[in-house]
This record gives sequence, structure tokens and C-alpha cells, in this order.
Amino acid sequence: MLLDRDGVLNAVCVDPEQGTVDSPLHPSQVKVYPWVPDALARLASLGYALAVVTNQPSSAKGKTTRKNLEDTHARVLELACAGGAVIRDSQICFHRSEDGCACRKPGTGMLEAAFAALGGSGTTKDDVWMVGDGVTDVEAGVRFGARTAFFGPRKCDACKIFESRDLVPDFWGKNLEAFVDFLEKRR
Repeated sequence: MLLDRDGVLNAVCVDPEQGTVDSPLHPSQVKVYPWVPDALARLASLGYALAVVTNQPSSAKGKTTRKNLEDTHARVLELACAGGAVIRDSQICFHRSEDGCACRKPGTGMLEAAFAALGGSGTTKDDVWMVGDGVTDVEAGVRFGARTAFFGPRKCDACKIFESRDLVPDFWGKNLEAFVDFLEKRR
């Protein structure tokens, strides 16, 4: 199970200086959604090995330090795993989109690295889901050959973007809790 971070495990923040919505830039800004620890524990009990794959370009953009981003990521994982689940691997792309790296989603570099890291726990490509709240998450998952889950409302603009890129998420729902409910009903 490959999980995007911001918008899936934790809430995004409003930057009052810029008036923009962004990833948390400091550990004190981390707010993990209340359903996440239980949802991750349920995924683990279903036999899914868990990995996080996240684009975090804020240090490359000069908004914060890389250490702040690393400490913020550690805090997200700590709070998200409070229900007993173990996130076996994390892949973080610190590049900006204009850097053209292979790891940044919608590229598949992080997904490939996480899949390789999870391979030792019996994961096969048939078992892999890419779970996220962005079009790039779905696009990366499709390119990688995984099933995809998208969290967000069925707004016309999202539908148009998916349609223009010939993408159809395998699951489209409210949040990680709803996704786990869906997976449990399939068993």
C-alpha cells in the first residue's frame, strides 16, 4: 500500500503570510486526521505492508529547511502509527517540479523504491494500491501499474482533469477510513 502523505494522513496548512495552502513545514503544524491511526492498523490487519511516498519541495523552494521537513515527516509517521500500524518505508522527493527528477510524482521513482523496499514482506504488484488526494498520485499509480484510490469530492474540475489524462481511479471516496471500509467489504 503506497500512501501519499498530505491530505491522506494529515491535514494541509494555511500559510498566513502567503495566503496559500501548503504542507506542514514544521512538526508543530502536524495534524493527523483522527481516523488515520485506526485506518492504518486495519490496513495492516488486512495484510497490507505500508509505505509513504510524498513530494515535499518546500526546502528547495526556500520556504523551510530540509531538517524541518524531515522532522515534520517523522512527526506525521509517529502520530499516524499511534494505532499500532508500522509504516515500513518512506520515500520523500525534495525536488521542485521544474527539477525534472524521476522520483517526483507523477513520476514513478518513489513508487518503484517503496515497492522494492516492501518486496521483502510478501508484497506483489497485484496487491499494490497508490492512495492519494491529487491527480499526480493517480497518474503515478497508473504509470506504475498499481490500482489507485483518490480522496476528494467528485467535482467537475477533477473529473475533467482525470478525463483529459485518460485516468480513472479504481476507488474514489472521502478519506482513508472510507477506503479501508471498501477494502474490508471486498474480503
